[in-house]
Amino acid sequence: MLGFDEWANMRTLLRKASSGLFFQGPDHWTNNPDAGLNFKSIDRALEFVRTYKLEGVEVAFAFRNSSAVTTAPVEKLELKYTEA
Repeated sequence: MLGFDEWANMRTLLRKASSGLFFQGPDHWTNNPDAGLNFKSIDRALEFVRTYKLEGVEVAFAFRNSSAVTTAPVEKLELKYTEA
């Protein structure tokens, strides 16, 4: 289980599945997760994907000063939220 300090350092990002690049802003993508836009929650990231009809992206979780990134397909996350 993550402690408070680890949660505070966790970032919720969007990543292009095909290239591995992280969303920074409109038409801007980066290979550096620390430079990606932090949506701060899964709900915000999913709402952004729906609003702007993004395809081929996944939600990524990264920690500052760490190269480890965990990803989850948007389709699986949306399914869990709509069934609840």
